Order: sequence, then structure tokens, then C-alpha cells
Amino acid sequence: MTDLARVSVTEVRNALRCPRIFALGRSRRRVVSFPVGSSCMGGPFHRIVARFAQTVSQPPAAVSAIPAAAGAADRERALSAWLLDFLVTELESNALYASMPAEVDDLAEALRQLGGYLARRCAEGPLARAVADLVLGSETPIEASLPEAGVVVTGKIDALYANPRGGTEVVEYKLTAEANDPLDLAQVALYRELRRRAQGVAADAVVLRFNPQLTEARLGARQADALVGGRLVPLLRDMAGWANRPETAPATGREDLCASCPMFEACVTTYRDSVPPRDSPPGGATRGRPDPSGVIAMVQPPATPQRRDEEDAGGNEEARVAQKRILEELRKDGVTADVHDVKVGPTIVTIAMVRPRGAVADLDRAGANVVHRLSAESIEVTYNKEGARRQFVVRRKTPRTVLLAPLLDARRDWLAERPGRFVVGVTPDGRILTASLADPATPHLLVAGQAGSGKSWLLKSLVASLVHWHAPAAVRITLLDPKRVTFNQGSFMTGIAAHLDGPLLYGAEDAMPCLERYTQLMDERYGMFEAEHVADLDEYNDAVAVERRLPRHVIVVDEFQDLTADKKTSEEFCRAVGRLGAKARAAGVHLILATQRPDAKNVPSTLKSNLGGKIALRVANAVNSRVILDQAGAELLLGRGDLLADLGQGVERAQGPVVAAP
Repeated sequence: MTDLARVSVTEVRNALRCPRIFALGRSRRRVVSFPVGSSCMGGPFHRIVARFAQTVSQPPAAVSAIPAAAGAADRERALSAWLLDFLVTELESNALYASMPAEVDDLAEALRQLGGYLARRCAEGPLARAVADLVLGSETPIEASLPEAGVVVTGKIDALYANPRGGTEVVEYKLTAEANDPLDLAQVALYRELRRRAQGVAADAVVLRFNPQLTEARLGARQADALVGGRLVPLLRDMAGWANRPETAPATGREDLCASCPMFEACVTTYRDSVPPRDSPPGGATRGRPDPSGVIAMVQPPATPQRRDEEDAGGNEEARVAQKRILEELRKDGVTADVHDVKVGPTIVTIAMVRPRGAVADLDRAGANVVHRLSAESIEVTYNKEGARRQFVVRRKTPRTVLLAPLLDARRDWLAERPGRFVVGVTPDGRILTASLADPATPHLLVAGQAGSGKSWLLKSLVASLVHWHAPAAVRITLLDPKRVTFNQGSFMTGIAAHLDGPLLYGAEDAMPCLERYTQLMDERYGMFEAEHVADLDEYNDAVAVERRLPRHVIVVDEFQDLTADKKTSEEFCRAVGRLGAKARAAGVHLILATQRPDAKNVPSTLKSNLGGKIALRVANAVNSRVILDQAGAELLLGRGDLLADLGQGVERAQGPVVAAP
């Protein structure tokens, strides 16, 4: 990073969370969108308020008709109606809003709260003129240099208001909880400083938070200046160094961020100090649980089981041979490099290299030669570059089958703690990758893989891991198999028979009534939750007697593209999936949809957007991979359960387990 290089306010916000999020985003030339503290209605809210601000000089007739003597109630009604008119236009522009009634209600309430706030600020004089005098701008670009930090900072101010003293206010709108208050105050203080430096205007700093009730936070001039000088300028100076040398960025002090960080995988490969494992169970897994004696037993998630060397002797020998040959071939090209780490996974061996004595470009050129020469010896190897990271990935000639039973035993305490938790597979470094349908990031799953990819094995393993540690009263499974091939094994069906919520279903004539039934069940449960004053299924089951507890329902649909082939059926199916996908998580109703043909026609964006968890086995091409994961890579997988999974925390590679040895 050179002097007076450009950074965005969003990058500053990321660096306040965690310096490594900023540094890794810079090294990959992208600004990271962090999932924690975001609102799905933030975008619509900002669009609506921006359109409102653009029309304050030409208000609706109903607002222009409000006289100077009008009372507060009339002013609030008029301004709220003005804002809600823009909401109607927004809702008409996208049919997907129909599947999100609760979120839309919160958005409408936030706009009403803003209308009331503006009415209180415009309590005197004709309303139309008062609003035009108050709202000075919206989505205003700003840019200013901070030479003492060596940067130019750019951003966009949500709104500019006039203050009663004749000055201005820099206003930020937030639709998130107060947990983000320090970040939000720092952000608005920085915008205030940018405006002062760029335009010579001293402004007040204001955060309006809608959650959806409105709260106002103000920073005085002394507080804002102290925050900029004492915290933000030093941070900006440090950011310049971290951008040049990402490995020097320190870890965050917030332990709650790592589990949901979108840069987790890049972080653990760039920084060697300890970070929490990605598949650490959520906080509920360590809550006290009563045992029969009445003593509270703390259930701690078990450590990842470590295999002894002799348990995978074949893999260790393949790794030793591959490492030796790679180093020999590098030396032939005059490159002296060392191996930093070797990880023996079920299907691949990952050999991470350290910087050679010489230019990294020499290692990159030699890497391609090594791949070519080793292929002649039937050693399948690829050379990967990601930022400063360099590694060879070698396909094992004799893969190790991953059986489900040992994984279920290893994670028994966590899996048995709450219904809805399941095992996905084993990562190349030996971690057991898990997820939970109760997690907002993975309430539903989209699974894709061509013939021979191991999709059927994986679906059976997902179902088996969901039911293994739970009684039929806690988890109910519904299976739809249009091709009649995935769930036709008698032994598998016998093993889960007690958990089935009805017979095996096949065509569209079975699927649509099934989805409609669970939509009705979802609505009924929300009525029950309201009566008990609880938010979701887990809270409800904790609040009621044992005999009143409700099960989680999981609907598994294999080859769902057969249900989207007909236009009419497709519309009905996507509409039902959209409604369940948007609202059913808290009610304990979950979807697992699988397909062999993950193209844009069979997996429309409206369907994909409602399925949070994504698992891609080997697919035909990079286009199919992007449909599922929004990135290429699944077309290069090895088949037979080799997968890439995005469970809300970035894409990870794993080997899917099988219920029994194939």
C-alpha cells in the first residue's frame, strides 16, 4: 500500500472487527461482507429512504396540504404514508417479498418509526417545507485524505439532515441490534471527519437504529474527535502496513466472530496461531442439561479424534512418496523449497510449501513442470496458489472410505444435545465437519452432484446422522424420490422406518400436497409459539412439558428437477419452497433438495436464495459449480463423496461418509 492509497469506510469497519478480515480481503482484492450484524432488509430500507429523500422538494399532494397548524398525529400519518408508498413500489418490484411476511412487517414498522421521527423534527410550519429544510441529502458520496495516516478514505453517507442550530448532521441508518453500537458510532464519527476535511463543514454525528423500534445515538464533537484521533487514525495507519504484509495483521479480540467469518479458511492457512475450529458447535451445545439425579451436567463438544499413524498407514506412505518426488522434481528445476505441512485426508494429500530460497515466481513456474512430470508416473497432482499460500494437492491412489458410525460416536454429545444437527464429512486435515438445521445459516440444504459423485450415499448419511441419536418423537423424516433409486435399499429404509413421517413419496402429485401440508404445519406452529411467547421450536420445547414437545420435520427431495420440468408444477414447487425456505426454520420444518443437473433452469435463483446450506459434489462443469456455490471448483472434485460445502462460513472441502462400506 503506497502513501495516500484508497480505503473504504467498509474496510475500516471490517478492520475494527478484525484486522485480519481487512488484510485478507485486501490481499484477495475484495471487500468482505461480514454476515454478523447484517439485516436482509437493510438494502430495501436504504433504497426506500433514498427515493424519499430525492422527492422532498416535490412532496405528494397529501403532504403539501398539511397546514402549519396541524398537530403531531396528522404530520406523522402523512409522513409515514409517504414512506410506505415507496415500500409498496419496492414490494411490487420483486415477488420474493411475498415469501418474507415477517421481515416485510419489520421493514414497514421501521419506516413508520422514521415517519414519526421526522414528524417530531418537523413540528412547526408547513409540513412540506419543513421536511425539505430538514432532509438535505441521501446516499452522498464522500472522499477525503488523511495524510497523517497515509490514506484517502471513501464512502457514502446515508443521509444529511439540518440541525436546529443551522448546521448539519451526518446520519447513519442501522437495522441491526445494539451489539454493533461501537462499530456504528465509529463509522459515523469517521464520516463526520471526512466531511469536515473534504468540505470544511463541522457536523453532528447521529445513528438512527431501527430494530424495528427507533433509537437515536448522538456523538458530541469532543467524543467524535477523540474517537477519530485516538482510535481511527492509528487504525488507518496500521491498515496500510497490514495491506502490504497481511501476515502481520493481529487477531481479533472478539471470540464470537471466528465461527461465522467468511474468511475463516483463508485465515487458518495464512495465520498459524490458534483459532477456534470452524465446526465448533454453537453455544447451546455447552448449556447445562439436567440428568436423572437432578445434577446439571455440562456437555462439552468433544475434540476432533486424532488418528494414529498406523490407522491410515497407506495414506501416510503415499504422502511420504509424493513429498519426496515433489522435492526431487523441484530441485531438477533449480528450486530449493521446504515442506511446511502435510495433511493426509481420506481422498487427497495436501502438501503445503514454504517460501523457497529465491523468488516465489520460480516455485510457481516449477510447480507446473512438477505436475506435468508426475502425471507421467500416474501421480495425479495439482499446484494451487492462493495469495501467499502455495501447495500441492495429490490424489490418493487408494482412498480411505469414511464410515459414518465412527463420526457419530466422536460427536455424540453435540449431536444428541439438540435434534437437527448432522455430520457432513471429514475435512482434509481430519476435522469432522458438522452443521445444524437450527442454525440460521443452514436451515435448509441444496445438494448437487452428477452420477458417480456420491450424492445418494451423502443423502443417506445426512438422514442417518439426523435420526441416529434422537427418538422418532424428536425428528421426523419425509422422503420424496421421483426416480425411485436413492432410498430403495431395504436395509436403509428399515433402519429409519420409525422416524418416517409417512410412506416414501414419488411424483409431483405427491410432492405438492406434502409441501402444502408442511406449510400449514409451519403456520400452526407459529400460532402455538405466539401463545407461549417463544421465538422458535427449541424455546418452545424447553418451555412446555415433555409430552407437548414437537418434533423437527425434515423433507428430503432427491432429483427435484423432475418437479420443475413442467412449467405449472415448477411455479407451484418454487413458490412452496420459497415460503418454507423463508419462514420454516424457526418452526422446525427443513428442506434438503438434491439434483443431478444443477443448471440455471433447474435451480432458479428464487429457489437457491432460500436454501442457506450448499453442498456440491462433482458436477459436469464450472457453470454448474457456480450455480451451487457461486464459484468454480466442484467440477474438479474426485467423485465418490468428495465435496465442497458452504455452510454459511465459507466453502470447505470434505469427504462425505457412507452409512456402510460400499
